[in-house]
Amino acid sequence: MPSKGASRTTNHATTATIAPVAGPAVVVRPSSTQAILAEPAPIQAVVGAPFAAGAAGVPAQAQVVPAAAFVPDIEDPAVDTPEWADVYVRSVERHRDERERIDREQAEAQQLWEQFLEAQGSEVPEGERSLTSNDELHRQLLQLARTSGGEYERENVIGDPNQTFGVEIEFDGADANEVARAFHAAGLASTPNLQGYHSYREPGKWVVERDSTVNGEVVSPVLRDTPETWAQLERACAILRENGATVTTRTGGHVHVGADSAGMDHDVGRFRRVANACAWAEDLMYRLAAATGRGGRRHRGAGNGYRWCGPMGAGQFEEAQSVNELASRVGASHGFGLNYGNLLDSRRTIEYRYFDSSLDPARLQANIKLACWITKRASTLPDSAIPTERVRLGSHAGGQITDSGDGLLRRFADTIFVRPQDKLKLYWLFQRSAWQPARRVA
Repeated sequence: MPSKGASRTTNHATTATIAPVAGPAVVVRPSSTQAILAEPAPIQAVVGAPFAAGAAGVPAQAQVVPAAAFVPDIEDPAVDTPEWADVYVRSVERHRDERERIDREQAEAQQLWEQFLEAQGSEVPEGERSLTSNDELHRQLLQLARTSGGEYERENVIGDPNQTFGVEIEFDGADANEVARAFHAAGLASTPNLQGYHSYREPGKWVVERDSTVNGEVVSPVLRDTPETWAQLERACAILRENGATVTTRTGGHVHVGADSAGMDHDVGRFRRVANACAWAEDLMYRLAAATGRGGRRHRGAGNGYRWCGPMGAGQFEEAQSVNELASRVGASHGFGLNYGNLLDSRRTIEYRYFDSSLDPARLQANIKLACWITKRASTLPDSAIPTERVRLGSHAGGQITDSGDGLLRRFADTIFVRPQDKLKLYWLFQRSAWQPARRVA
C-alpha cells in the first residue's frame, strides 16, 4: 500500500551530591519528570460507589525541581555561620518534602489509572461506561490525559493485527539527501538516494522523497500493529530529529488506512458511514490534528485556507450509489482532509490528510490510532449510531457552538472508541490542541 501519507521512557534515578565547604555532604534524588495528578479520585463511582467530592485539579505540567535548586548559597551567608547552617537545614527539608510529595502523587496517579481501567472494563454495562452521560468520569479522564496519555505504546496499539496502514512525515529544515542516507544507514530504506515524488517503493522499506511543497517527505511501507512497526516509527522520528528536521505550517503527517484490511470490501454503505462520522465531528477532527504554532495548538491550514487538507463539501453522501460517486462527493484529491481518491485505484486506502506533521512518535502513533479506529468502527456501526448533524470547522472557535461540557468530544469518544486506553489517547490529543478557525472564503 503506497502511502503519501516521545517515546515512553523510564526516568532512571540518579544521585546528586550537595557538598558545602563545611558540614556533611547530603545525597539527594532529583525529582522525577513524570507528570502526576494532584489528588486521586475514586473512579469506581461510575459503577455505583459514592464519589468523593472536592477532588483537586491537575497541574498542566509536572513541576520539575532540579537537584541544584537545593544547593545552599555558599557565599551569602558565609559558611560556618549560624545563618548558613539554617539555610542548609531548610534546603534539605524542602527537598525531602518535595520528594515525598512527588512520590505520593505519582502513586496516586497510577492508582487512578488502574481504577479507570477497571471502571471501563468489558463487564461494566455500556450505559455506565458512557462519557456522555457521566460528567465525573469525563472530568477524571481529562485530568488523567494531561499526565498519563502520551506514553508510546509498543504492542496491541490499535487492537487489530490485520489492519494495514501507512504514514507520511513531511519535514522542513533538514537536507533531504542527508536524511535519505541516514535512513539507508539505519537499514530502514533500500537506497541512500533521495527518490522522486511517488517513485517505486520496495516492499517493507521506508523511502525519503522529494516534495515540491516542503524540504522532503518520509513515506513508510505498508505497516501493521506489531512491535517492529512501532520500533521503526520511533527510529524514523529520531533520525529526522538528528538530522535537523523541523515541522512547520507547511508540513503534513498524513495517515493511510487500508480499506480491504478493515473489511470494507466495496460496500458503499461502509465508506459512507466513515465519511458521515468525519463530517459530523469535522470541527473536532481539525482540533485533534493541529500541531503547529505556539504550543503546537494551531493547525497548519488555518493560515492558508486549509489548502492541502480542506473540509468536505456539502455532503449528500446518501445519494451516492457507488464508491466512485461517493469519492467525488467526499473528496478525491489532496485538497481534502478526508481523501477518497486512492479508493479509485489499486492502492485502496483512505487517506486522512487532516494531521499536521510531527517528529514525536507518540503523536504520530495517536494519529494512526485515531484514523484506524474511525475507519474500522464507523464502517461497522449501524447508520443510526452516527449523528446526522454536522459540526463544521470553526464552529467552536467562531462561537456558533457553546460547548462548555465538551459534548462533541464525549459523544465522539463513546461512538468511535471501545478500549479505555484509546479513549485516553483521544483525550490526550484533545488536551494538546485548540479549536481552529473556519476556512477563509476567497
